[in-house]
Amino acid sequence: MTRLFNPRWGLHAAAICCLAIVAGCAPSMSDRDTAPITEMAYGQAHGDITVWSWNIAAKSLQAMIPAFERANPGVKANVDMTGARMSTRFMLSLAAGTGAPDVSQLQMTDAPHYIATGRLADLTPVAGKYRSMFPPSLWDNCTMNGRVYAIPWDMGPCGVYYKRDVFKKYGIAPEKIETWDDYIEAGKQIASKSGGRTKMLPLASNDLNSLFELLIQQTGGQIFDDEGRVAIDSPQCRQALEIIRHVREAGITADVPAWGQEWMAGFNDETIATYPSAVWLGGTLKDTVNDYTGKKAEWGVFRLPAVERGGLHVSNLGGSVLVIPAQCKNKEAAWAFIEYALCTKEGQLAQYKSFDLFPAFLPALATPQMAEPDPFFGGQRVSKLFATDVTRIRRLNRTKNWAEAAGYMSQDFSHWASVGMPENGLLGSLQRKLSRRLDVGEAPKGVARR
Repeated sequence: MTRLFNPRWGLHAAAICCLAIVAGCAPSMSDRDTAPITEMAYGQAHGDITVWSWNIAAKSLQAMIPAFERANPGVKANVDMTGARMSTRFMLSLAAGTGAPDVSQLQMTDAPHYIATGRLADLTPVAGKYRSMFPPSLWDNCTMNGRVYAIPWDMGPCGVYYKRDVFKKYGIAPEKIETWDDYIEAGKQIASKSGGRTKMLPLASNDLNSLFELLIQQTGGQIFDDEGRVAIDSPQCRQALEIIRHVREAGITADVPAWGQEWMAGFNDETIATYPSAVWLGGTLKDTVNDYTGKKAEWGVFRLPAVERGGLHVSNLGGSVLVIPAQCKNKEAAWAFIEYALCTKEGQLAQYKSFDLFPAFLPALATPQMAEPDPFFGGQRVSKLFATDVTRIRRLNRTKNWAEAAGYMSQDFSHWASVGMPENGLLGSLQRKLSRRLDVGEAPKGVARR
């Protein structure tokens, strides 16, 4: 549903600064704002609520409303698809202490910043019981000082989408791709046998952040340590950067920016063999291939390559959460909506079935529906593949500075790639820049693996 390091980060960062300025003169929190949510018997909440969301996420919530209202007859819900400026409007409403919805969607990467404002409702009294029912890597980024302020919605476990017909044509067996070294060698074979016409993956020089984030979850790296200090200059992050260097130097990449027309056109021809990405790309593939006439590619999925043999085959990109602003006048009704949407198998599976929003709720992942064959992928049990080992995904410390740091990282990675990827201490200089620009300290050298 979401993708990392969107080019809109600059606008988002500006809005963050605006929030900080406005919050300084905003009215103090009222007794209503600080009142805790109280536990109510299932189906006993009352009131009208408004939910802010976007895109297919909003559509999935709208489609769920009839079932929710049958289970909660005292609540009337309205989902407002607020559009591209939703994040900015939500930030300003939090700072002003008025104008926020009862429930709002946030990107997983943004949640820690909003939590740090102190303007979200403390959900601990009603949500704490669900902690073991979500992957720790997601749940931990919804908390601060042991209190719960957001609930994970969807998640983005990663794998490699590949074209079965291309692999067959060039003699590549996906089950033999165990490590990133294996993946690179397979890409070299495809490039050689195709005369350079088919590249293994698209990877533009200005689009390296997502792959770096994917890889540091496998190597155990962090951008920030547990204390919020910059920790990107570490052996684990350098290992991830070296994999990116090897991928690009192998001559197996197409310099095609993600989500552009050429990138998506590659879905249905032989210019690109694979797309390492998150589970949510599957929905885009299914929608996009229908836009093209002629022979359709035959798609499959294999597990993410490990850094080393026996290593982790998992990582996560993207995902969203739902939150309740502290200013919400009817927190119990708002919580009833979130609980049904995100903490029940019924709510999560309905959204997955209709809109491919991959559940973060572990009981939903364990249902027979998640093991059904997918005709688009040749009958492969793709959902079961993506659900494998999601509890082993390593947590990233997504501090309130995450979005701003991502922008600086993108700039430096792009420059590094454009000048030939020199071994010039990129991560050391980047760490110093982030420390200076974000006004936070630097972590001691080396980050412990999680």
